[in-house]
Amino acid sequence: MHSNDRAPVRAALGRRRLLGGGVVAVLAWLAFAAVAPATGLACSNVEFIGVRGSGESYAGNFGMGNQIAALYERVQARKPSGQTLQSYGLEYPAVNVAEWWKAILYYPSVWEGDSHLESRVKGDASSCPSMKILIAGFSQGAHVVGDTIENLAKKNDSSLSHVYGVALYGDPRFSKDDTATARGNYSPEHWGILIERGNYSSKINNRLGDWCRLKDAICQGFNAGDTEHHEYRNYEGGLFLQHGAEMMLSHI
Repeated sequence: MHSNDRAPVRAALGRRRLLGGGVVAVLAWLAFAAVAPATGLACSNVEFIGVRGSGESYAGNFGMGNQIAALYERVQARKPSGQTLQSYGLEYPAVNVAEWWKAILYYPSVWEGDSHLESRVKGDASSCPSMKILIAGFSQGAHVVGDTIENLAKKNDSSLSHVYGVALYGDPRFSKDDTATARGNYSPEHWGILIERGNYSSKINNRLGDWCRLKDAICQGFNAGDTEHHEYRNYEGGLFLQHGAEMMLSHI
């Protein structure tokens, strides 16, 4: 092969190396973005992580969905003047289970959310040791948050000590028997539709509230309610959201 024949080969190899390097760089950036604070390298005093419910769009509402965005706005409005607050809407599928053919993807969606949230909390704790973390989730998002908190507690992970407040709404695994965390006007005879979880660890239960609304089919079961009650923003003027905000603010 003559030298002029090798030129196209060398050029092709160069393009492949460039492309390969670009892919590696993008993957590295995505991995960093999953764990780095929401505002890049800067560390705020407080970070609010919101996890949206089934079918809620990541676009708008801080990436948190309607319900949790309303909670975040309450915390934002009353945060201590001397503290900085940043928000982070968790990126995960939050599949819409109202579309029956997507319901089979519910647990894979939750598991992906669990993984992303745990990485975020650990990344925040490592990158910003003095930052206080607040976490809130609605519906499927509450399922994700509850699972992640349980996992961190079971692992005795030190990052859990950075979590200063957790607010759950309409958790499909709501436990009526966890009297340290159960909140709302729920019926004590009913629990979440996806098997109630065990009691939260004493490592976190003094900073966690799990709100369930009476007749909410998701946290009370379909034999006790309906999906029309699976909504909190307008319920009694957002009373449960206000309680969640007050709980979080009391710890920061």
